[in-house]
Amino acid sequence: MNVRNKDRQNEAERLDEREWQAQEQALRDERLGVAASGSDAPDAHYRAIARVLREPPAESLPADFARQVAGLAKAKAPLVRDATRFERIMLNVLGAALVLSGVAAIAMYGSQAVAGVDVRIVQWGSALAACAVLSWSFDWARRQFGGDDRLHHV
Repeated sequence: MNVRNKDRQNEAERLDEREWQAQEQALRDERLGVAASGSDAPDAHYRAIARVLREPPAESLPADFARQVAGLAKAKAPLVRDATRFERIMLNVLGAALVLSGVAAIAMYGSQAVAGVDVRIVQWGSALAACAVLSWSFDWARRQFGGDDRLHHV
């Protein structure tokens, strides 16, 4: 069974190599202007592709092509829906419940809870909290001073 798979793989590699050589030969012949040496269909196909690739495009793109494409993408993109008031209230309530449960756990277990915490966890948690606060503060400052235009992904 393994011999058959190797034979198939070798045959596929030989076929890929022949195709590559035919493409390269057609490209060289077309570049040098050598006449076609027969009616080989793949060779003629590759020569036609090489000929088209050598010629400059018939039309150039309009000057504002990128703007037009971006406008089309924006028009066809699904509408981004901000969180509803209910969702924001629920997120705030859940966040407050999480903080209160943490405070309650520390109050109930006291020094035992704090003694079991590794210093590295506190350091990484502090770094994560600092990053979140910094990110949120930039977002808040942008809304306060630069309008409420949120970033939209296209």
